[in-house]
Amino acid sequence: MGLKRNTAYNIAGAASSIIVTLVTIPPYLHQIGEARYGVLALVWLMLGYFGLFDLGLSRATANHIARMRGHAQADQEAVFWTAMLLNLGLGVVGGLVLYFVGGPLLYHWLKASPTIHAEAVAALPWIAAAVPVATSTAVMNGALIGKERFGVVNLVQVGGMLLFQTVPLLVAITVGPALYIIIPAAVLSRSVILVPLFLMLKRMLPLVGRPRLDCARARELLGYGAWVTVTNTVSPILSTFDRFFIGAILGAASVAYYDVPFRLAQKAQLVPIALSDALFPRLSADTRNDATTTSFIAVAATNGFMTPLVALAVLLIGPFLALWVGADFAHRAAPVGTALLIGAWINSLARIPHAKLQAEGRPDWVAKAHLLEVVPYVLGLWWALHQFGLVGAAFAWTARVAVDAVLLFGFAGMLSKLWAPITVSGVLVVCAWLITAVHLPLGTRVMTGFGVVVASSIWGLAGSAALRKAVATVCTSGGAFLHGPVNRPRSVRRDESSAVRGTVRSEK
Repeated sequence: MGLKRNTAYNIAGAASSIIVTLVTIPPYLHQIGEARYGVLALVWLMLGYFGLFDLGLSRATANHIARMRGHAQADQEAVFWTAMLLNLGLGVVGGLVLYFVGGPLLYHWLKASPTIHAEAVAALPWIAAAVPVATSTAVMNGALIGKERFGVVNLVQVGGMLLFQTVPLLVAITVGPALYIIIPAAVLSRSVILVPLFLMLKRMLPLVGRPRLDCARARELLGYGAWVTVTNTVSPILSTFDRFFIGAILGAASVAYYDVPFRLAQKAQLVPIALSDALFPRLSADTRNDATTTSFIAVAATNGFMTPLVALAVLLIGPFLALWVGADFAHRAAPVGTALLIGAWINSLARIPHAKLQAEGRPDWVAKAHLLEVVPYVLGLWWALHQFGLVGAAFAWTARVAVDAVLLFGFAGMLSKLWAPITVSGVLVVCAWLITAVHLPLGTRVMTGFGVVVASSIWGLAGSAALRKAVATVCTSGGAFLHGPVNRPRSVRRDESSAVRGTVRSEK
């Protein structure tokens, strides 16, 4: 039950953040203009890369605290304070580096008016101060995740996102749109969540002693975090190289036809991401056999849920794009989206062995898999773009995540038992893609597409007892909601009452 609840918390948190962002973007653009908003986006992107100064310590903290259940409270506290002090120091160093290199970076990145450029440079001290805020927040979140306090983590994160998006907007409306006003407001609003996070952590870990740095713990945490840092460094390259190559080879206009369906494909993985995040501390605390059993159940449930969802998305992405952004855009972007959705389906399954390997203290296998993929992917992407254009780039990304999935499932010892059911699901998803790729009469397309989605749903439910149980629970709850409480015979109610009274007497 806890895993379902934690997954639901993660889904609710992610969905809330997406809604807040979508609602606030239009007034931001209206109030500060596209140029300032673009600079603001680049600044946050730059801060995201400087988040590498975390050195994987937040993930290491979650892993170590989850594995220390049943240990002395002082041991968990030692892990937290060691990671916190290390990350605070690393954040300060990262902030200083950003302060001194930020000027040249902004000079080369920003193609803006001298006024806007001067505003961004004036805000540089605040941008640098955001780095230790981010690294400290990451460790606190990691400690709470290790304790499986996902409700608290998501509540605070959504509150922080709400402040981060709305406070600068209100400041822009009431004071002015200058970046040297907006950026400090954003950093200060983001810093506010440190207080409730620390208070929650103080009660839930709990924290009773003084802060201290444990050198032995520091070596363990840094050893684990170093491989997570490799993954965190390589993964953005594997996820963003395609856009840079498209811009260089096909032109900037083509990037939009790729980026929009790519973002939609990423959003389709909301539930698998929420599940894998909730699984991580549970797998960290479990024995190896229990973790393997749980991982197989999670893969089956993810496969059962994602296969019909992606099959349906492949069939509908063309009409959806036509309604959302226009028929001409959809004509160019829909074939890209169908290829990317196949990759999103594969990637959603690979998130489970990714979490399992890191939970078992083997982040090095994840990092090595990503390192092995870099050169073949870059070469394949370059070739596919020249030969097949945007669709080639999409299939190059899908091929890369397929190789990644095979490596991760193999390293996690799960490949031999899963290749058959996943292959069948893959055939169904590819059938959905073929329906969109082959010119068929509309009626034939609708009927065959409906058949593929139904077959995918039946196959998914057949392969996952957990998913069948969840669907049955939803259907039962829906029936009770629509029809009201069931009027059971009086004799049944009397028997149940007697059973309850007997249980109470026995407990007494």
